[in-house]
This record gives sequence, C-alpha cells and structure tokens, in this order.
Amino acid sequence: MCNCPVCGAQYTEEKAEFCSICGWDLTPYPQRPKPSKTYLKQEQVRLQWAKKMWESARNQQNWSARFDELQQELQQGAIARTYIQSQLEWVLYRLEQLNPEFIADTLLRLEEKIGAIPDQTPAISEVGMDYRQLKKLLETGKWRKADEHTWEILLQIAVREDEGWLSAADIDAFPLTDLRTIDQLWQQYSSGRFGLTVQQQIWESTEANYTELCDRVGWRVKENWKYYSELSWGENAPAGHLPVTAWRQRACYGAGTLTAAENFARIVGRMAAGDR
Repeated sequence: MCNCPVCGAQYTEEKAEFCSICGWDLTPYPQRPKPSKTYLKQEQVRLQWAKKMWESARNQQNWSARFDELQQELQQGAIARTYIQSQLEWVLYRLEQLNPEFIADTLLRLEEKIGAIPDQTPAISEVGMDYRQLKKLLETGKWRKADEHTWEILLQIAVREDEGWLSAADIDAFPLTDLRTIDQLWQQYSSGRFGLTVQQQIWESTEANYTELCDRVGWRVKENWKYYSELSWGENAPAGHLPVTAWRQRACYGAGTLTAAENFARIVGRMAAGDR
C-alpha cells in the first residue's frame, strides 16, 4: 500500500489512477534517464501547492455552501480580488471532479461575478478627510456632537479653523465628494430625516424662501429665531433640522461676511451643482 502525497490516503499502487479522496493524479511519472532539476523543482512546487489547498479545503464540509458564500463575498467586495480568485479556482476544481457537466456554466457565472468587482472602493473624500468619528457619533445618536463635528470638518477642509467661518469662495470650491459623504452619513443614521439633501428639497419647495425654510425645519418657531442652544437634539426634531451649516449662533445671523440666508443658498447651490 502507498499513501497519496497530498491527502495521505492509502491506495494500491497497481490499481489506482486518481486518489479517491482528493482526486490527485497517482499515475507514476514517465520513465526518464534522469529528470532535470527544473522539472523536479516544478513538481515539488505543484505538490506543495496541492497540499496547502487540500488542507484548506478539508475543513469545508459543504462545497455548495462554500461556493455560494464566495459568490456573496465577491458581490460585496469584501475579499481582495486575487485571493478570492485563487479560492474560486480551487472550488471549481472540486466541482469539476463532482459535476463535470456543469463546469462550463459555472465558469461563465464566475467570470461575470469577477468582472463585476470594482477596481477600487468608492471615494468618500477628495482631501483625505477621516469620517470615522462623525459616523460613530451619528451611529450612537449623539446628534449635537455630530453637528458640532460636522462644522469642524467643514472648517478643516476649507482650512478656515482660525477664522471659524466659511466665505462664499470656500463654499463654492468645497469638494463635492466630501459634501455628499457628509449628507449621506446624516441621512443614513437618521433614517432619512436629517441631511443636506433633505434641506435642499425643503428649500426648493419654499421657492428659496429662507424664512419659510426656517419655519419648516424648526429654526424659527412662532416668529422667534432659534439660538443654537435651543435646537432639538433628538430624532423627533422636524425633518431637515440638522445639520446646521449656514449659521452657528442664531438662525437669523450668518457666519462671517454672509447672512444665514446667503450661506444656505450657496451651500444648496453647491449641492445642486453636483447633480448636474
């Protein structure tokens, strides 16, 4: 009796052509006067690769389930392209041993899935801004801290921390990718209640009337303009109540040289520019 060099299964040398366990070719090497060093090295590399793959595959109890899992991981882009392709090739090898008639269809499906993997993840910042802290604050419902951090992000990107406000030129040149990321994070963690897009829609419905906008989003109540400290910091706040990007002290006052209405109009205009 001999042992398979890959999985170690015993077999009868005269009778076996392929290992009944792992499928390794057990056919004796053709007789040669003296195999070259290159040939022996290639065979050794091939054998080591097969052993490694078999060790990994041995832990998988259900090949079909593993195949479906890999397909899902492909769709989500959760595993690097090169790694997942090598894993899929091994699964394909096993499937080929079990179901040869389905291999052509499987190859076609895998080719489509692999081709659909994006080459890179979508950009969230044009300037390398880290949004993890904002995401964490929004995720935990710390709305006021999230709003204050959003303002800090705006100033950092525009390099206006010392001034503490944004000029018209700062707003007009603000990176659209970052503006969209801020908007998407606010929308996502407020279930679509807060965000720049929500405010933009209300602005358009009021025909660009800032006073009416403030009445709608709760920045003005019974003709009284809200101070920042008087805002609502919960999910029951009016739609569009947050984030505050056009003013800081009071809704009727601007920040810097622009009025609150002028600031808001420019921010909304910058958002709209990205939709064209």
